[in-house]
Amino acid sequence: MKKIRCVIVEDEAIARQILDKYLADLDDFELLASFDNPVLAQAYLLENLVDLLFLDIEMPGLNGLSLLRSLPAPPKVIITTAYREYALEGYDLNAVDYLLKPISFERFQAALYKLFELTAFTPKITSAPATAPAFLYFKSGNKWVQVFLDEILYIEGLSNYVKIVSSKGTTVVYQKMSYLEEKLPNRLFLRIHKSYIVGLNKIKALYSDELEVDGKLLPVGEKYRPLIKALIEQQSI
Repeated sequence: MKKIRCVIVEDEAIARQILDKYLADLDDFELLASFDNPVLAQAYLLENLVDLLFLDIEMPGLNGLSLLRSLPAPPKVIITTAYREYALEGYDLNAVDYLLKPISFERFQAALYKLFELTAFTPKITSAPATAPAFLYFKSGNKWVQVFLDEILYIEGLSNYVKIVSSKGTTVVYQKMSYLEEKLPNRLFLRIHKSYIVGLNKIKALYSDELEVDGKLLPVGEKYRPLIKALIEQQSI
């Protein structure tokens, strides 16, 4: 996987160090540069390809929002500032999130989760050809895990967690089934039970109240059976 290229623009040394440490703990991110001078940062951003910018607002020489407006093709930006009143203006500039100092690691992670929810961000962090399998990122512990959709066998709900079982292994993530059901493409996935979503092309056999996926029998909820049978019949000869 290609790492997400980051730049920090922050005139407070402690704040820069904290953001640097947070990024270092996440495998999928690469810190390209860190600036305390917004004018130097502006020159760098105009000449280099950056995916994500952590941007302070009140800085000497050039206001952070002015810097952002000066970029013809700005990267995704997460605003980091001690001034709550800048939140609205930051969102007007399509900021991913607004982090109020001091920034906790949990709040930092929540901002990155918003980043991965932006489908517009996906093409910027992959050089795969258009025919490559689609993928999503899932938060698992303190990292984000890339899962290719065509490798998912089934998803099992476990309270506020889900277990994603794929041909490459199992990933446990903090998420609700209802959210995944909404996000996953319905041409590829089907809800078969309150606790299970399956890959449609991974179904090996259908019984009266169970499905076989990768040698495992999964329960089929009563309200889902008519739809599943109709889909199977469409593909039958």
